[in-house]
Amino acid sequence: MAASRKSVGKGRPRGDKRARTRAALIAAAAQVIGEKGYERTSLEEVAARAGMSRGAIHGNFRSKEELLFAFMESRWAPVKPELKPGAPLKEQLRIIARTVAAAAEQRRSAAIGALSFQIHMLTHEKLRAHMAAANAAVYDQIEKDLLRFVKRSDLPMPVGRFVRVLHAVGDGLSACRFLEPENYPDEVFVSAFEALANR
Repeated sequence: MAASRKSVGKGRPRGDKRARTRAALIAAAAQVIGEKGYERTSLEEVAARAGMSRGAIHGNFRSKEELLFAFMESRWAPVKPELKPGAPLKEQLRIIARTVAAAAEQRRSAAIGALSFQIHMLTHEKLRAHMAAANAAVYDQIEKDLLRFVKRSDLPMPVGRFVRVLHAVGDGLSACRFLEPENYPDEVFVSAFEALANR
């Protein structure tokens, strides 16, 4: 019987090698950017760290920015708290706070890369607009997810605004945690998010 067009060799999907190459390049980019920041990272250094040629990068990513977006998506995915059906808003916010605090701890090693990329976006309007559009789509999904667990009438503001406030509070607290973990324990996150339950 002929092999499927999606598989070659030992039953691996055709895209498997490409996926492994992309993953290796993203991991290498995360290391180099984490050490040097975005602006001082070169594609040559990323390729060398991955043990590949620069051509491997160009075969998988159209630009340094595209590689960085892939890095952000893999290391900085939206936080997904496990909310409880029927729980009051304050309890849901505690769950969100603890999830954001845990994510901040996990993201600390990637913070230099992510924050340096944000600085880069401030001077590149096309990239900033791209990120804003991507975030808007994420916000829409989070709004839908949140309303499965929380009544719209229980929120202190319209749901779209509330989701953006949650994001801003979470990112602000996370940035403080990266710099001063001893001053921003989980309890600070919980207190800040609980306060959003007050009308």
